Amino acid sequence: MKIGVVCSPGGHLTQALAILEAFKDHDCFLVIQSFPSVKTFNPPQFKKTYHLKILFNYGFGIKITSSRYIWLGVYITLIENMFELIKIFLKERPRVLFSTGSEIAIPAFYIGKLLFGTKLIFLESITRIKDISFTGKVIMPIVDYFLVQWEDLSKKSKKAKFLGRII
Repeated sequence: MKIGVVCSPGGHLTQALAILEAFKDHDCFLVIQSFPSVKTFNPPQFKKTYHLKILFNYGFGIKITSSRYIWLGVYITLIENMFELIKIFLKERPRVLFSTGSEIAIPAFYIGKLLFGTKLIFLESITRIKDISFTGKVIMPIVDYFLVQWEDLSKKSKKAKFLGRII
């Protein structure tokens, strides 16, 4: 089975890598945003790693003093990467998409579900103890499995499932 792992660099990627054992007998590929720290990151557990662009450094190269510049760069990056995600999914044809977040999961999951009928698994970050993340709230209506790592957090939504600490 082909599985796409989609996540942001940093803690989200670390958490995704921590559970790769669950996917060891499957054909997996990774989609991450191409922040400087991961531009050449190609872990051997994946047959292919795709690096999505970060346009305008999320802010048009302007010294960021206002969040509006950041959000403008994020939205332009989002639109550009939606087309890239479609190309990746047409090539890879994943049956399952798995993510630990963050914003990259939103377009990937909606494109995967609506255009390709992909099964979706979201694992809320272990750092989310009391509240579901923004990303979690946005994708919850379409995910097949919404896993949380704190029992109290599972009470925030009927869809959230606590199976124990996964990481």
